[in-house]
Amino acid sequence: MPIDIRKNTIIVISICVIMTIFLGVLIVGASSNKTTRILTEQTEEDIKFNDEKLNVYFFYGKGCPHCEELISFLNTLPSEYNDYYDLYTLEVWYNDKNNELMNNLVQTLDKTVEGIPCLIIGDQVFFGYSTRMDEKLKKAIKEEYKERKQFGVYKEYKN
Repeated sequence: MPIDIRKNTIIVISICVIMTIFLGVLIVGASSNKTTRILTEQTEEDIKFNDEKLNVYFFYGKGCPHCEELISFLNTLPSEYNDYYDLYTLEVWYNDKNNELMNNLVQTLDKTVEGIPCLIIGDQVFFGYSTRMDEKLKKAIKEEYKERKQFGVYKEYKN
C-alpha cells in the first residue's frame, strides 16, 4: 500500500509541475504581444511617419498624475491597437520646445491648449484624463486609423 501512495503522489506532483510550466508559458506568451508605452522624453526630432500607422501625440508634464493615468490606460488597450498608431510622448513642463510644439499643433487644429495631458489623435484633441474618456479615445484611434487621411497635424503644421 505505501508504494501506491508514493507513486500516486509523484504522479500528482508531476502533473502540477507540468501544469505550472504550461500556464507560465501561456502567461509570458500573452504578455509578449502587449506593448508597454512609457512617458519617454521625446522631441520633435523623434517624429517619423509610417504610412501604415497613425501618429498620436501625447504631451505631458513630468510627475503629472493624470498623464500617468492616461499612459496606463493606453497600456491596457488590446494588442490590435499596436498596429493602429505610433505614440510620441513629449514632456512640456521642462521642455520649452515641446511646449511650443504642443501649442503650434493645437493651434493648427484651431483650438487652444486647455492643459495636460494633451492627446492629439488625427484631427481630434483631448485635454485632461478620466476613465470616462476611455471609450472616446478608443473610438478616435480606430476611426482615425481607418480613415488614414493624408492629413497629419504635424505635416499640416510644417507646411
